[in-house]
Amino acid sequence: MDRSNKSKRTALAGILLANIAFTGSAFSGQHNLDYAYSAAATEISISTKTYNGQTDKVFKDALGRERSFRGFNVSGKVKLAQFGFQPFKNVEDARASLSLLGQQTGSNIVRYTLAWEGIHTAADTINYDYLDNAIAYMKEAMRNDIYVLLDYHSDLYSRHTFTPDSDNTGNGAPKWAVADINGKDNCGIPCKVTWSAHKLSDDAVRNAMRSFWYDHWVMDRHLAEAELYLPDTNTCADIKDGSTANSTTVLTANCNGQPGQQWHYQQDGSLYLAKDNSKCLDVAGARTSDNTDIQIYQCNGTKAQQFILDRRGRLHSALDFNKCVQNNNGNFKLAECSTSNTNQQLMLRDTATGKSLGEQLTYVQTAFVWQIGQVARYIKSKLTPKEFAQIIGLEPINEPFDGGIGQMSYKDFDNKILWPFYERVRAELDRQGWQNKEVFAEPMVFWSSIAGITAPATGGHYLDYQPGDGFVFTPHFYDQARMGVADLSVARNAGYFGNLDLIRDEARYLNLAPFLSEFGMWLEGYGHTDTSRVVNGTYQAMESSDRVHGKDRFVDFYTPLVSGTQWGWDYYYDNHYELQNGNPDNIKTQDDAWNNENFSVISHYGANYNVRQELVERAYPRAIQGDLMHFAYEGKVRDEGSETMTYHSIRATLADHFINKEFFRNTRFAFAAWRGRNSDAPTEIYLPRLMQSQNLVIITDKGIHQNLPLSTTPNQSNNEVMLSTDPHKQAGAGHLLRIWDDADAGENTSTMHFALIIDGNAGLGSGDLVKLQSAINQMLAQGKSPVYLTTDMTHGGYPDDKGSSNSYFSLINKNNGRCLDVAGGWTFNGTNVQSYDCNNSRAQKWFYEASTGFVRSRLNWNKCLDNGGQFYNNGKLVLWSCQNSDNMRWNITGNSLRPRTAHRMAVHAFGTGNSSNVGLWSYLGGNEQQWISAY
Repeated sequence: MDRSNKSKRTALAGILLANIAFTGSAFSGQHNLDYAYSAAATEISISTKTYNGQTDKVFKDALGRERSFRGFNVSGKVKLAQFGFQPFKNVEDARASLSLLGQQTGSNIVRYTLAWEGIHTAADTINYDYLDNAIAYMKEAMRNDIYVLLDYHSDLYSRHTFTPDSDNTGNGAPKWAVADINGKDNCGIPCKVTWSAHKLSDDAVRNAMRSFWYDHWVMDRHLAEAELYLPDTNTCADIKDGSTANSTTVLTANCNGQPGQQWHYQQDGSLYLAKDNSKCLDVAGARTSDNTDIQIYQCNGTKAQQFILDRRGRLHSALDFNKCVQNNNGNFKLAECSTSNTNQQLMLRDTATGKSLGEQLTYVQTAFVWQIGQVARYIKSKLTPKEFAQIIGLEPINEPFDGGIGQMSYKDFDNKILWPFYERVRAELDRQGWQNKEVFAEPMVFWSSIAGITAPATGGHYLDYQPGDGFVFTPHFYDQARMGVADLSVARNAGYFGNLDLIRDEARYLNLAPFLSEFGMWLEGYGHTDTSRVVNGTYQAMESSDRVHGKDRFVDFYTPLVSGTQWGWDYYYDNHYELQNGNPDNIKTQDDAWNNENFSVISHYGANYNVRQELVERAYPRAIQGDLMHFAYEGKVRDEGSETMTYHSIRATLADHFINKEFFRNTRFAFAAWRGRNSDAPTEIYLPRLMQSQNLVIITDKGIHQNLPLSTTPNQSNNEVMLSTDPHKQAGAGHLLRIWDDADAGENTSTMHFALIIDGNAGLGSGDLVKLQSAINQMLAQGKSPVYLTTDMTHGGYPDDKGSSNSYFSLINKNNGRCLDVAGGWTFNGTNVQSYDCNNSRAQKWFYEASTGFVRSRLNWNKCLDNGGQFYNNGKLVLWSCQNSDNMRWNITGNSLRPRTAHRMAVHAFGTGNSSNVGLWSYLGGNEQQWISAY
């Protein structure tokens, strides 16, 4: 059979397939851009996709397309009092900043930071001026086609546990929501190393956080003549035998309205006995062990005599907020606080009327949730339906930490503390007409910590139920190991696959869509803290993984993309004026002006980047017409030492042509693979400014496109590919690639599609592009990705990088399936060349030098394939020292290897067994003369 004719037919079929966009007859629909302006294109909800038995929650628009989000936190300025806890000074600055964000990065989402302190100025007061400004700023994002995730931003709960002289500060809760009983900053040395240590080592910060979780009374007034009533036993707290002596036990007795059962509850947490105002409720010996007596004792203002009430009626000791007063067989004792033990549930009751005083009090978490409802209702009333659709959801608390869980397990913390709070927020949003807006629920901040022994991971998979619709799993990821001393290695390729897979696993356990609402790295890092390496690696892991099929350097065929927002985008970087903790002698102006943070990717009011441009201007899929299988972007990002991190290439196999042939090493490209067709609206892939439109080569499963003009309207071709400037952005923005997958005959829900967008063709001719297209189609049909991980890997267990497309390869004979082999692995002149079982040894590796025609052996670079000038049938092939001779000059034509000066001849495998001879024979095109390159 004439194999050359078959090869021509295959190539012709590929060319016809590439041109189907212009000649196909199956297309009968209508492409237009009306979809982009429809309400359905803007409305986001949560849906599911399943591949190989694995189901994942994903974002989708009402057109049926899978949606992905990339953006930034805007901004850390909200932590500062300078502009009233707003991220912007005025609308003009918001417009400039957010327009720049859209133009330069193509972001389609911002995590817009709100300040509880700025909004909720008193327990019953909402600052609507603050909200009006915030809404005006959000509308500037929406004007740039950017979605908004509302983030109630808090760090260390509040700034009001700190003093004017504290080294650090917090942000979040207003002063009225931070009772004095919590104390003041007392962290010491650990917090001089990192401000985050306050979460573990600062009693005041921890108390304030626990106070929020327990929904404590805000201690905003004195309560006179109150009874401590126990509904479960219909009794009241009383003093034993009516004695007012020191150390008299407090017990339960029938309520009698007498002074021995009446208490004056002060704002400092003291409960004075009405019968003797010199005596106070007291924890005996200031001990915190279970069963410690509760007594009366001379009032002394110590923590042993301070108690704080929560909304359940529990009375917590200031010695340890995890300890509550409990009726223990008629005597009051100290015990671990319980959500279900009715012996801890007191009613603060008016002595004269018997009415509950507790119902009239303000509780901190309850007030916060009420405030969220007021804010949600007001924001909705001020937005058009389209603008409201651009609010994707609300994150009620940033980086929640436990504050100390006592005897409670972290499983209990999730089930009894954290998620009940999220459920309260969900219910309140539903009441205010936000049923279709997600609650972005963060896990406990240390759940996946890699900081080491200073802050070990608390773990996940704890929740006893799946939360259901209305929630998004919203973790953060920072490389605490490299930020500290737990990992001093340099982050290289695939460094964070495991970390992001952990996030995917937890999202699957909860049956929620994941969203990474914070990630990043401080600026000016170097070596193990290299900013570019850490951030670039995080983006890579948000898009790809390799854990399913093993460490062969190819990415997994199916990896759910994790949307997210990088920290941060601060328009005022290095231009702040913040009196830390109100101290005029401690003014912060530089960097982010908060606890020495230094993260903003822009400076000088957006005039400059603080990071590499290519680090933050990245391609990503905004909308996928079917189910996204995987995505990868090679951005050629430079690290802080100016070394380019080229982490990906395309390595493809085409039956009868080549195996694992590499393309586009050291080339910027984006690759997306998806399955099926769930919408008539097209796939949309954002392309950064760095990928200039005139240089793009776009290969899809159905077409090859070069020199695409920028268009404003579709041309109605079948399976159309359209390139335009990114809509709704200011001049100079990136580009939007739209790909219509039309309903062609023979396709079904399992049909695979792809788009490969290359910044230049890397020297490939049209025939090479057609073969590459066919190869990728074949690989996708087999459930394999062509995306290959190059250069040095962070972790072990990977094979060596196969190298570039110009590196060594094996030649596999199509007839016998064996490799072209140097007999015995010898390198002396005249060593025979034969067929042998492929074994990946150096004796079977060859390097083709196109300029000279030499086929060099990996056994010795200076040894070449030589025909000895025997340009006739049965001519021998041997290994010989490379020299300027036509005997050693070869052309690779298709799959045949031919002498450059005797093209009528070809390398021919004479037998099928091991050690069978290989020589020259007149070219016939048969399988004996077909050699498949395996790289």
